[in-house]
Order: sequence, then C-alpha cells, then structure tokens
Amino acid sequence: MDESDKIIAELREQNRHLQSQLNDTKNLLNIALNDSGLVLWEQDIPSGRLSLYNCEYGKICGISASEQEALYENWKSNLHPEDKELAIDAFESMIRGHSNEYNIEYRMVHQDGSTRWIKDRGTIQEYDRDNNPLRVIGTHIDVTQLRVDQHRLSKLAHHDTLTGLLNRHAFETEFNRFCQTIDANGGTLMFVDLDQFKPINDQYGHTAGDHILKACAKRIQDSCPEKAKAGRIGGDEFAILLPFSDTEQLEQQAKTLLDSFNQTHSFNHIEVSVSLSIGMCSFHRHNEEFNQILHRADQAMYQVKHNGKNNYALWKAPTPK
Repeated sequence: MDESDKIIAELREQNRHLQSQLNDTKNLLNIALNDSGLVLWEQDIPSGRLSLYNCEYGKICGISASEQEALYENWKSNLHPEDKELAIDAFESMIRGHSNEYNIEYRMVHQDGSTRWIKDRGTIQEYDRDNNPLRVIGTHIDVTQLRVDQHRLSKLAHHDTLTGLLNRHAFETEFNRFCQTIDANGGTLMFVDLDQFKPINDQYGHTAGDHILKACAKRIQDSCPEKAKAGRIGGDEFAILLPFSDTEQLEQQAKTLLDSFNQTHSFNHIEVSVSLSIGMCSFHRHNEEFNQILHRADQAMYQVKHNGKNNYALWKAPTPK
C-alpha cells in the first residue's frame, strides 16, 4: 500500500468514526427530544418541505409516519377550527418575510378527537441575497397539561373551594368590572343569608354543614339569570350581582330564588329545611364602592331577618328628618 492509499484509508476511517459519532449524537438528541416532549422541525421555504427531527409530532396528533410525509397539510387540517386562521396567518406571515420569528399557542385536534394545546416557535435561519427567507427552524411542544394546571390554579385563586362559586375577592373584582361598563339598566347586589344553617351545623356536624352549603350554592347558581354572577362571601353568606335594577324584575328574581329553597335538603337520610333572607341594593354609577353597596344590601337582609326571615327586601335610603 503506497502513501496515498494509506491517507485514503485513514480518511475513510476518520469519516467512519465521525459518522458513527454523528449517529450517536443524533440518537442522543432524539432520545432527549422525545423525553422532553419537544418536536424539532425545519422547513425549506422555497420548496415548502417540512422536516421533523423526532417522532413526537405523530404522538401529539395521532398520525402515522406515512401521513407525516404531507406534514404541512396535515398540520393545517389538524388545527382546531377556532385557532386555524390565527395559526396559519402567523406562520405564513413569517415565511413571507414579514417577521423573522413567530411564537404562538393554539389548539390541535388529535385523531382520537381530543384537543391538545401546542406552543409553537419558529425562527428564520437563512436568507437569500435579496433577503428573502430560505429556511426556518422551530420547536413544537404539547402544553395541554400546563394549560390544565394554570386553569386549576386560576380556579383556586378565584373560586371558593367548597362551593365552586366566586370567592369574595373575585366577586368584588366582578363588581368593579361591571361598574366600569354599567348602562342605563343599572345593577343590583343581592345579599343572601341562609336561615337555620347554624343549628343544622351544630346538630349534625361540619360534614353535614358542608354538604348543605354545597347544595345551597348549587340552587343559588341555578336560579341566577344570564350574565349574573354568584359568589360566596362568608360562611353561610352569598352574593349575586344582577345586571338590572328594575324593581319588578328584582322581586321576580328574589321570589324565584326563595321558591328554589322550598324543597328540603337530604343528607344521610336526614331531611333539613333551609330558607333564605335576601337583601338587595341597586346602583347606577360607574364609581360605586363595593363595600358600601354590600353593606346596604346587608342592612336590607337584616331587616328581613328581624321581620321573620324567608323573604326579601330592597334597601332604601333613610328619609331625612
């Protein structure tokens, strides 16, 4: 073997070794990407060819390897109808050169019918002499569980854990938001207090009390008209924000709520009766103070308690002496 043959043999061995290292690196990268749930993709913009560097995309969408050959068309067809236009416009705006990257979250529909939330990011990596984009590389990850967790945390932050109604802070936020856009119909805060609840709680225990509270909260929520907001603002105290102030409507709403409590509540074969004392305060201004309106509705509610319970009253300003 002459010197040139030796050099060629050495180069071939080096090439074989480098190719082996490259394959090992690709395999490690593929394992890392699959374990992370991340899809790494690349698109040649002039040809439109979209390539994947791992197989997670098929798992996310539920499509086979053969279907991935028409990847871009499959991507578009699997987009959720409500997000389709937004996602396609964002992607095509980038590859037309309107921006050098995109970062978007959207929903995709899996072949099994379930919906997955996807976080998709892409960046232009190469341009031609005329500054037209040639190649884009991006990542694609399923963030469905993150969305579920965020929704759960948001619900915990804004909703009463026992009844599922808005908690006091969230109810006040809704009140303030409503006041900012209040119209000629005005609004009304309805303060609802459970009658006979403390004796039930004392006699049958907190487990029974919690069961009754949840059942009462459901009846209150089910009795609310469209666009009304219901919240639990204390132990056995609830509030409803109504988008109207007409007296006739309010009286009808109060009667509907009272009637929904005519039926007894059952717990461990025990039948208990709970009625309501309802106080209402209407308002019409953008700058109403939540605590003041709540206090007035509370005053009207205590008037009902004083007069025998199981009724409603509308707060009226004291007559000047």
